Amino acid sequence: MALDPSDFERYRLKLRYKVCYHLGGSCPDVDDLVQESMLRFLRALQSEKIRNPQSIAAFLSGICNNVIHEYKRRLWKEPLSDADSLPPEGSLDLEAGLLELRQAIGLVMVQLSHRDREILSAFFLEEKDKSEICRTMGLSEIQFRVALFRAKQRFREIYRETLKRKVARQH
Repeated sequence: MALDPSDFERYRLKLRYKVCYHLGGSCPDVDDLVQESMLRFLRALQSEKIRNPQSIAAFLSGICNNVIHEYKRRLWKEPLSDADSLPPEGSLDLEAGLLELRQAIGLVMVQLSHRDREILSAFFLEEKDKSEICRTMGLSEIQFRVALFRAKQRFREIYRETLKRKVARQH
């Protein structure tokens, strides 16, 4: 399947409009996202992954949607500022907040079952590898994933209840 250069330019402009619409015209990465979308599209063309040649525009739009969603997830995961940029006078408030958070986590952990506490501590606090935790606790990888999911869910429930009680006491 061959496309002429005018088609590529037309698609590039449409993608640029789409990215600007979803992320705003002031986003500094608009051109990078358009380029990444076009690159993925060209790779799909070369490897003949396009099943329906009549719907190239829809295929390209889907690629662009994926690139935009990946970009948004990456922004969500990245911290907004680094620790060095925090003002020094706020450090006492930050330390007090961390101490309060540690205490709340400790109170929740005590309320969990032994197995949940053991899984969460090993995975999150001690940062052990999941294969090591499976071996120590005698779990398969699937059992570990289910147990970790359920332990996190129970932790969340108890933590939310603790916060609700705390807010109720303050009012």
